[in-house]
Amino acid sequence: MKKIVILVDQLNSHGGIEKLVVVKANYWATVFNYDVTIISTEQLRKPLIYPLSEKVKFIDWEINYQRDESYFSIKNGFKSLSNIIKMQQYIVKEKPNFIIVASHIPVTYFLPFLYRECAICKEFHFTKFERVKRTDFKTRVVNYIESKYDFLIVLSEEEKTFYTSKNVVVIPNPIENSYKMKIANVIRNEPIAMAIGRFAPVKQLEKLIVIWSLFIQKNPNWKLHIFGTIGNDYFKKIEHLVLESHLQHSVIFKGQSDAIQNEIANAKIVLMTSEQECFPMVILEANSVGVPVLSFDCPTGPRNIIHHKIDGILVDFNNCDSFANELDAYASDTEWQTTLSKNAKINVEKYNLKSIMNQWDNLIFKDYD
Repeated sequence: MKKIVILVDQLNSHGGIEKLVVVKANYWATVFNYDVTIISTEQLRKPLIYPLSEKVKFIDWEINYQRDESYFSIKNGFKSLSNIIKMQQYIVKEKPNFIIVASHIPVTYFLPFLYRECAICKEFHFTKFERVKRTDFKTRVVNYIESKYDFLIVLSEEEKTFYTSKNVVVIPNPIENSYKMKIANVIRNEPIAMAIGRFAPVKQLEKLIVIWSLFIQKNPNWKLHIFGTIGNDYFKKIEHLVLESHLQHSVIFKGQSDAIQNEIANAKIVLMTSEQECFPMVILEANSVGVPVLSFDCPTGPRNIIHHKIDGILVDFNNCDSFANELDAYASDTEWQTTLSKNAKINVEKYNLKSIMNQWDNLIFKDYD
C-alpha cells in the first residue's frame, strides 16, 4: 500500500487549498485505498473546516510559526529547527512513499535536503508570472531548491513555461462530482451577477464597481452579489466606493457562504476583475452549475479555462468599458446566455474528480511503491 503524506499549514479556515487538500486526501484514501496522512504545522487546536474521511489520519505538530514575522527571524528559526527534526524523525520512522507540500510553508525550503528514500512533490497554487524574469539572489536560491524536488506540480501548460527545471508536471485542480447539481430545470429569472473571492487588492474590486456603475445605467433591474469574508480594510474601501457611487441598492455584500454552488446556481453570470490569477476554482464551480464567467484576460488563469465566447467571455485586461459592454450584450441576449450555460457544463467535464485523480496516479504515484 502506498503511503502518502501531505504537508499543510492548517485546515481550520475556508480556502481553496484547504478544500483541495481534503478532497484529494479523501479520494486517495477511499478510492485508491492508499495510506494517507495530513500533517499541519499550526492548526491551533481548532476543528477541521472540511470533513475528512475516517481513513485519513490528521496530525498537528503545533509548530505555530509567527506569521507576522519573517520565516528567518530568531523565533521562527527555532520553530523551523523543531520542524526539521520532527520531519526527519517522521520520515525515518514511518517510511512514506511520497510527501506532498501543499501549502506555502517553511518546510518547502528544507525538505529536499533531508535524508529520505521517498519522492517529494511541491504544489503551486499561485502564478509565477511576475517572478519569471527575476535574477536576484533569492530567486536563484528558490529555483535551486525547487529543482531538487522530484516533482513540481503546476496547474496549466502556461504556468509550466515559467519554470526552468525539468521536474515540472501539469495537473489541474479537480471539481468535485457533488458540485454538478441537477440544474436542467433551473430557471434563472432573477437578473443577478456574482463576484466571489477574498477582499484583497489583487481582486481589483474597485474596477468591478466602476464597471457596474456603467452597466447599471442601461440595466437598472440587475443586482450584483459579492461573496467573501467582510470586515478588513479593503472591504471597507470597496463598501465606501459603493456608497459614494450610489450603488448600494444594486450591489449587495453577501459575506461568506458554505454553499457557494447553490448561490452561484441562482446567478446568470460570474464576474472576475483580478489583477492576476493562477487557476481560479470559482470558474470551475460556476461552470459546474451551468453559469458562465466574464473575466479580464489577466495573467494567467482565466485564459487557461475559459474559451472566449464559447463557454465564457474574456475581456482585454483592465478595460472597464469593454467589460461593461460585454456584460450589457450578455444581459440583453437570452439565447446567448443559454448557449454559454450549456457549453460551460461541457467545459468543466475535463476537470472532473476521477479524471484528475487518475492523472495524479498515472503521472506521479505509479512508479513509487
